[in-house]
Amino acid sequence: MSSETLPTPEQIIAHEKLQLLKSPVLLDRADSLPLTTRGGGAPDLSLFGDRFDHDTPQFQKHEDASLLELFFDLLFAANYTVFSQTQGVNSPDRFRAYVGYFGILWITWLTVSLYDVRFVTDSIFERLARAVHLGVMIGFAVVAPNFKPTDQNLQTMKTMSIILCVSRICLSVEYASILWHIRKYKKPRLPMLLQIGSNFAASMVYLGITFRFRHGNSQVYIAWYIIAAAEIVVTFALATIFPVLSFTGTHLMKRMSTMTVLFLGDGVVIVAQSVVTIVKSPDAWDSQTIGIVTAAAATIYCVFLVYFDWIKTSYLPTFRQQIWSLLHFPFHLAMVLFMQGFTQFIIWSKIMDTLKTLELNSVFDDIDSIKQATTDLVVDSLYTMINKFFEDYPPKYTATIDNVQWAVGNISLLPDSFWPDLATYLTTFDDNDITNGTQFYDFITNFMNMSTSMENSLIETFGIDLVEEVTDANKNVTESSLESEVNIRMWARFDLVFQYAYIAAGLTLIIMTLLTIVARTKPWRKWSIARTAIFFALGVGLSLISTIHFNQTASDNYKNSPWLLPTICLVWFLVLAITHIRNPPPLFFKRSQSFFSKPKHEYGSVVPMTDAPDHRKQPDYSAQIA
Repeated sequence: MSSETLPTPEQIIAHEKLQLLKSPVLLDRADSLPLTTRGGGAPDLSLFGDRFDHDTPQFQKHEDASLLELFFDLLFAANYTVFSQTQGVNSPDRFRAYVGYFGILWITWLTVSLYDVRFVTDSIFERLARAVHLGVMIGFAVVAPNFKPTDQNLQTMKTMSIILCVSRICLSVEYASILWHIRKYKKPRLPMLLQIGSNFAASMVYLGITFRFRHGNSQVYIAWYIIAAAEIVVTFALATIFPVLSFTGTHLMKRMSTMTVLFLGDGVVIVAQSVVTIVKSPDAWDSQTIGIVTAAAATIYCVFLVYFDWIKTSYLPTFRQQIWSLLHFPFHLAMVLFMQGFTQFIIWSKIMDTLKTLELNSVFDDIDSIKQATTDLVVDSLYTMINKFFEDYPPKYTATIDNVQWAVGNISLLPDSFWPDLATYLTTFDDNDITNGTQFYDFITNFMNMSTSMENSLIETFGIDLVEEVTDANKNVTESSLESEVNIRMWARFDLVFQYAYIAAGLTLIIMTLLTIVARTKPWRKWSIARTAIFFALGVGLSLISTIHFNQTASDNYKNSPWLLPTICLVWFLVLAITHIRNPPPLFFKRSQSFFSKPKHEYGSVVPMTDAPDHRKQPDYSAQIA
């Protein structure tokens, strides 16, 4: 036997010259695939698909994504990151815009990927087409900052329609090139023409929508979502009906898995950004902060392990493969909301812990001192506390300092006789002890304005800034009203993040469980059914934690606790642990092996037969073929 080794297909491709057009059709179908065997027996003929249908072309199949595909994925991830950083989920309107933008972006990526996994080659034509798709992704990044369907920018909405139109026209041209490559086959012409027609029709609809936008808000953008969904349905339907468009044997499932990893990677980036933000604050690291950051990283790692532990195969039957792929849209949407939401708990937990240690009202803790206090002493104490606070958490806006000074200046106008009355009230909390209601109201109002401004300065230090959002909504807002409105919106954002993060975390687990049900290839047993039910229950329970929001006392107590993020981590760790339990305890399932026992195999004696064939020899198929 020669010592020389045969070159691999990848090495052969690497030495080929770049062509203007390269056909994905296998010219010699009989020798295109190796005669791989299962268990050393007969060759695996399932790899050949419709090999013996002489009027159906066979296309090259790839085990993994090409470099062009991976680069396109990176552009997709970059677009998503840009939009997430410029359009955070902080209101119901922003939530709808987030879901809409992500849906259009994801479906655009999917339509290109559905072409790639079946027909992509490395040629000058394909590289030029890929450049167009990359330009489309750059266009998505351009419109991301101003994509607001409820407050539409005319130029942004028109640009989005043109981007979608260009993307689908490019796909039509690419499918047309495949039609050229298979022109000698008659049967595949109709399905390929239908695929080309569907993409071209979608592009024309997107182009028509461009001219329907006028100044002001228009509901015509909803057609984007309808047409995009219809594109996916038509593409999968054609792939099911016509073998030439089938996804059988492609690496579609690996493409979905790759995108999942990119979304998890974005979660890691957010965790790292949160750590950088925390490090800039004084007394950054304590046991609670270290525990929360560790829990965040562990959660992402557990999600990664669970997802890939549940994927047992890279290939499924046609219908199940399509269902599995389509389920990745809600799965990826839930995952990105989950990653965006729960990682913000790192910052909010630090904010809540800092507010508890600051105690802005500590100046009035000593009742005896207040009884003997004068206005000058109180004002001096307030300024001492304020100066120390602003050294640690410097305000971002001069309006914050002005508002605090204005509030303390009003407190300095109170007479010395007010403080004994205040001390009495703080002891009894009886309204009858308030001798001058006007003075008491002025004190409470100004002290709250001061506290609100200082809270805003603290939260802005951690990167949560809503001043621009408030001023855009109300151009005539005063400084005191600005601080109050910013504070209200900041805590409303925390409530929203709290709700959608837990809901998205639960939905991620629920949809991931559906994915493993669709992809399951082994028979269902009692323990596998029970384990799947447990995963569903954990997902539902995780989502229901968000309902604490409706009980104000319980909600405040839970948000002030350090368990916001570790709770999610514990659930995912429990899911990972249950995944690797081989057998349930015998207490619950009769005649099942113990968790600690290993399966025992008994082998009968084998006596070699003298007339047994030699299985090491290459089997002779001549008789079967004859």
